[in-house]
Amino acid sequence: RYPQIDDIELSPSLGLSWPASQAVRLHANVQQSFRRPTLNELYRPFRVGNVITDANPALKTERVTSAELGAQARLGAWQFAAAVFHNELRDAVSNVTIARGPGTFPGIGFVPAGGEGRRRLNLDRVRVQGISLDSTWTVSSHLSISAQYLYDRARVRRACFGPALAGLRLAQVPEHAASLAINWRAGRWSVSPRVRYLGAQFEDDQNTLRLAPAAVVDAGLSFQLNAAAGLFAAVENAFSERIE
Repeated sequence: RYPQIDDIELSPSLGLSWPASQAVRLHANVQQSFRRPTLNELYRPFRVGNVITDANPALKTERVTSAELGAQARLGAWQFAAAVFHNELRDAVSNVTIARGPGTFPGIGFVPAGGEGRRRLNLDRVRVQGISLDSTWTVSSHLSISAQYLYDRARVRRACFGPALAGLRLAQVPEHAASLAINWRAGRWSVSPRVRYLGAQFEDDQNTLRLAPAAVVDAGLSFQLNAAAGLFAAVENAFSERIE
């Protein structure tokens, strides 16, 4: 039996939008928000191969203070959007390595040779900064091309239980992500191929298990039956790219 959890959280936000001209609009926003740990994070341990992860019913609520500045512009057939963001997370939930096998460890149990024991813990401070770019080129009434790019720099700033984590990248967060898509329409038909790129990332909090980057090709095909209904088919990862 676990104790009842009862809490009240506030999530204030403030946003401003300014039409600098007919073609350009600027925006800014700040906010504070929160996330309660999931039932899995609180109560469900799990094992993947020789990596054993312990749950933690004492996890605190994640909180973040964030700010963003951005602009949108329309120049003829081109549309652009750009934004810079800064997030300060407190008590972010992370799977933290606390033991290496072989051996038996409290709360983890037996960890075989080459295995790891992890526990869900709150990181004191995490900083996430970056920039997002988005553009669309309307070539004609039948063809448009769009591209997106995201730079996401997530670093641990402080972890009282593991000072060595300070400065390391947050697990499972690629720094670079991008996509390029084409949308072609002819009558009732529409074809939408897309290429997605996911940059390298780390699977673990220690930044020792590197996950390789991957480029994935998707495609969609749709047919508009009438004003209210249509048919579509889609394929993801058409060339079976290995995604670690």
